[in-house]
Amino acid sequence: MGQWRGKYLDTGPPRGPGHYSRDDSWWWDDDQQRWFRITDQEDVLEIEAEDVGGTSLAASLPTTLSSQYGNGYFRFVARAHSADPRWPTYAMARATFPGTRPSPEDVGAQGAWLDDQRQRFDELHRQLLEEGWRPAGHGVHWWSVIYRRPDLDWETPADAYEQTQRSA
Repeated sequence: MGQWRGKYLDTGPPRGPGHYSRDDSWWWDDDQQRWFRITDQEDVLEIEAEDVGGTSLAASLPTTLSSQYGNGYFRFVARAHSADPRWPTYAMARATFPGTRPSPEDVGAQGAWLDDQRQRFDELHRQLLEEGWRPAGHGVHWWSVIYRRPDLDWETPADAYEQTQRSA
């Protein structure tokens, strides 16, 4: 499932950190130690901020009881949509951070927490880049960055890249 340094909320492609070939037609996966051919389809991902207390009754009770003055805990969630029918949607969540309710969107109200929020966002952004995601746009909120990455041909024979390099 890749080496997301966060918590998977559901299943997704088994893609870890790596890099693209010079011609962007191959992906080297560090975890699997091999090349995969890139397809013409792509996954699209957007970062969302989620109120941890709103994810379930079990999460809501402690965050509500432990918060003061309308504060709560949030987390950034990377939600992806894929053309691959094996995992049409998948998501991953980062560590929680404090913020004022109803949303961390009010930057002025976040005070000292803003640095922690931006640090959590930067950690997720760096991790997405390591896993082949490329910034492609921006949503409504300061954290709503949209990313794209090409899907991989998971049936690529292990020696296919080397064969293409020898014949070039």
